Amino acid sequence: MSKSNKLTAVLAAFAVLRMMYIVWGPFGISPDEAHYWEWSRRLDFSYYSKGPAVAYVIAFFTSVFGSTEFGIRIGAVFFSTAASYLIYLIGRDLFGSETAGFRAAVLTNITPIFSIGAILMTTDVMFLTFWAATVWAVKRAVDTKSGLWWYLCGLFIGLGFLSKYTMVLVYPCIALFLLSSRNERVWFLRKEPYIGALVSLAAATPVIYWNITHGQVTIKHTMGQAHVGSGTLSVGPLFEFIGSQALLLTPLIFIGLVYGLFRCGTIGFRADKSGLKLAFFASAPLFLFFLFKGLHGKVQANWAVASYMTAFPAGVWALEELYGKCSGAGKKVLKGTVLLAAYTGAIASFFAYFPWTLEPLGAERIMDGPPYNRVTGWKELGGKISAVKDEMDSAGKTFIMSDTYQITSELALYTKGNPVTYNAYTGSRRMNQYDLWPGFEDLLGYNAIYVKGGDASADAVVEAAFDRCDKELYTVYRSGGRALKSFTIWRCYGFKGMAPIDGYSKY
Repeated sequence: MSKSNKLTAVLAAFAVLRMMYIVWGPFGISPDEAHYWEWSRRLDFSYYSKGPAVAYVIAFFTSVFGSTEFGIRIGAVFFSTAASYLIYLIGRDLFGSETAGFRAAVLTNITPIFSIGAILMTTDVMFLTFWAATVWAVKRAVDTKSGLWWYLCGLFIGLGFLSKYTMVLVYPCIALFLLSSRNERVWFLRKEPYIGALVSLAAATPVIYWNITHGQVTIKHTMGQAHVGSGTLSVGPLFEFIGSQALLLTPLIFIGLVYGLFRCGTIGFRADKSGLKLAFFASAPLFLFFLFKGLHGKVQANWAVASYMTAFPAGVWALEELYGKCSGAGKKVLKGTVLLAAYTGAIASFFAYFPWTLEPLGAERIMDGPPYNRVTGWKELGGKISAVKDEMDSAGKTFIMSDTYQITSELALYTKGNPVTYNAYTGSRRMNQYDLWPGFEDLLGYNAIYVKGGDASADAVVEAAFDRCDKELYTVYRSGGRALKSFTIWRCYGFKGMAPIDGYSKY
């Protein structure tokens, strides 16, 4: 069986297992996934913080499978499988090794940072796919001298931009690769790459148009997230970012990927090998960019994940090269280290999927904190709110709201009938997509259910908007009777209206 066919079988097995986990696993939809699902119910050219691709993918699959956990997340399985196969193609074409591509694709799927994301329908899983597709298309373009591949490259960049705006960083990565290669600089004088860039711009037009008509809110939000204008420097977030990468990749795999990129750089420049240079420039500048941003503020662990799409085949290729140079004893040590790294990644992924198995080993509270408290308790909360709404509807029409977009989105998903929900502005949160949708204007005289996380105090602005609000604390319990998380629920009667929003202190 060829490596390609063998990998197809392996990836199909991974996909089936992930679909089974989505259906029968214990974790619900995360707040971000629920928010993207909310977007999918109101399809638009773009949205406050991200492009429209995630909403359209969710809308497609939920139109087939319904607004269920499977319907929302099946897109993640599809794109993670495609990304895995692209890693194989990168290994085959950039490094000239089908074996490296095959092993890298398998290793990626048992590494926590990828295996976790492979079942979460977020913008990352599509972004990674299109980043990898772009790198592969660039390699095909310079090898075949065909303009078609440059046009496909532009299309992939455009689709990646519609998924996540970090995709724009692929432009300098490609430019650095072309500049570094004597044989490839000629592309700066040919029309095909520029036509490809125009294709990517055309694909990004919906986002550009939407921002023009919405006050450039996405630009303001993105600049805030990227700490643009921050003049302070701190090494704390920098080390936190490095630690998060080593943790999510596992330390040995992280070291192996860094080694692989180092070898790509040294050998690629010394021998002027375009495949190795492309692998280096498709990864190292992106990672270094976020490393630098770590000096200015917190960098989320997933922001640099695209840099690993070529780093995985680079690491496998470099270790294969090193293995060939080792003596008998050295081969045994290296093989043992590589196997340890792979087993560690697989075990870490297993515990990430089944964290409660760690409770007998001393991690009694692992399900109570992040990240697992973000994907638990929502279904139970939805059931509670459904019952409260049925009760309150008997006394008049009732709407549902919260003070965060996360809870607001989860309430829309898990409350019976998927009602329209509202995100109240109480003066202490950043702007979000709910603020760009119709608000409370037509709800005067309605009753409301207001939900906050934890044992929370009332908000003066909310209390002033109703004739009366009655508080109730609701706790979700795990099997065995231990409290998992709590919510505060107010039954509010006689909506009088809320003051208009004057503006936000930050985006």
